[in-house]
Amino acid sequence: MQDRGDNIPLTQRITKLKSILLLTSIYFVVQIIAALSTRSLALLADAGHMLADVGATLKHTYGFYRAEILAALLNGVVLILISVYILYEAYGRIFEPPEIQGLPMIIVAAIGLGVNFAGMRVLGSSGHSQGSQVDNDHVGIVKKLEEENLNVKSAYLELLNDTLGAAGVIAAGVIILTTGFYLADPLISIGLGLFILPRTWSLIKKSIHILMEGVPANISPEEVKNAILNIKGVTGVFDLHIWTITSGMNAISAHVVVIDRNRSLTILQEINAILEKKFKINQATIQIESYH
Repeated sequence: MQDRGDNIPLTQRITKLKSILLLTSIYFVVQIIAALSTRSLALLADAGHMLADVGATLKHTYGFYRAEILAALLNGVVLILISVYILYEAYGRIFEPPEIQGLPMIIVAAIGLGVNFAGMRVLGSSGHSQGSQVDNDHVGIVKKLEEENLNVKSAYLELLNDTLGAAGVIAAGVIILTTGFYLADPLISIGLGLFILPRTWSLIKKSIHILMEGVPANISPEEVKNAILNIKGVTGVFDLHIWTITSGMNAISAHVVVIDRNRSLTILQEINAILEKKFKINQATIQIESYH
């Protein structure tokens, strides 16, 4: 099955995202174990980034509906707690930096870079034409993904951000290994912890907005109403409600007043076509009325 407006079949996108989920989940466990054994706070902070990716990938696999929003909200709360702990622990280590093993930090972070690049390669492949080559230019890949699927692009950009975190851990490891400057670990950790917070706040805010059935940020109810009113034979629209069921699935309900009830089916088809093509609303409940 191939969903409308995308170049990659839905099942293929889900397979890609599940592959990324498996990679990031395995590496997340590896990072936690390595962070505890090396006493590296920077590795623990980078593990928080991987946890964010796991939550984001789950959010984009479809099928969970409202449960996915609850999972995203829980994921955001956990990340806030992790970030606060990292910042608190890093503050204490600034005054008394513990001895940290630099070489294991570099090795684990290098593996993380490999995982991120592998994930971006999987998501960056076009998947809709035979013999197509993977574009090594990140900007080129993002432009391709803009034409294919916004959710896949989002997952790609999250992995791209995490390469910066892994690079930061490698830098801290190299500094510790070559100079013995253990303060590099808490300083990098603070940077990574602060980087997690705005992403987490955005995740929590979006989750609460969806759970409260707020209007999707990219849809104007006034524009939707005017588009329906512009259909020939429609004289009024009332009790208009627009909300998000889950990511990528918007819904609408409304009462539409028509002049001729005999054209109700035709008008209803026109309304559904406009809602889907112009506003990407794929779940519509429209009640045709003969009077307001």
